Amino acid sequence: MGMAERKPGDLIDLSSRANYRPDIAALARNQIISARGSLGLSCSEFAEMLTPLIGWRVTPEAVESWETATVPPGDVLVAAGLMTHNAPLGSAEPHSSDLVGQLIGDRFSDVTAVFASRSEFTFNVPSHTLLNGATEVRTAGLSLNLICQQYSDQQLRQLILNGMGLRCLFLKPAGMAIKAREKEEGYPPGQLSALTSLNIKILQQRVRSRLPADAQGRLDIATYDETIRFNITLIDDQTCIMQPYMPETRGVDSPTFLIQRRWPSAGLFPIFDHIFTSLWERSTLL
Repeated sequence: MGMAERKPGDLIDLSSRANYRPDIAALARNQIISARGSLGLSCSEFAEMLTPLIGWRVTPEAVESWETATVPPGDVLVAAGLMTHNAPLGSAEPHSSDLVGQLIGDRFSDVTAVFASRSEFTFNVPSHTLLNGATEVRTAGLSLNLICQQYSDQQLRQLILNGMGLRCLFLKPAGMAIKAREKEEGYPPGQLSALTSLNIKILQQRVRSRLPADAQGRLDIATYDETIRFNITLIDDQTCIMQPYMPETRGVDSPTFLIQRRWPSAGLFPIFDHIFTSLWERSTLL
């Protein structure tokens, strides 16, 4: 079939054209153009989103060059493909600027990090980075050392004075559940009970009692007496730190999960929010 006889829609077998060479560089540049266009981003915005994915700083000038003159590196092409695959984000996902967290979240629900132990978690995520600036903190567990031992009572008072609400739910120091946990972890009878009583007194005597009357109501302390399954801390209805209580394993040695809420009712955050609320409703206020 000659050129004059070819009709629109006819396929051309490129293998029959020995001299044909696809312009790979142009295809790569077009991929960057297409990715940025589909995201509706400027060169600066596109560069900012690329940077955490590929681990080195991308400039707007580099993006412009990849679209017009130079060949984009392979890691940039892969990152651009991931960005377009996972975007646009819905308005229900509050951390849309954190693309790395989004990509992880797409595969692991709303879990953004997992640490082998609580000590590893606190080393990488210090308590002040979690609590400073928070408006509402709810926590339930055994002795709540994250609040009572790793954050000074003076700083806690200041946060509450600034308007933060704090709910702390302890395992009852004189209850049956804490005795069972002492036995399971191999502690002498009364050791966990004593630590928990101390932490409760810290909040009662060194934090709440030293607050002005109008601020004391923002610190609620309660106890429950049920088999302990999780240590849960919820911050501003967005961040959850969760630890499972494992057989024969101290709480400080348990894996720690960092969860960032992505959806109103899906993912893991609402599950642990519900667990805390359910425990709180059955608790005894102090």
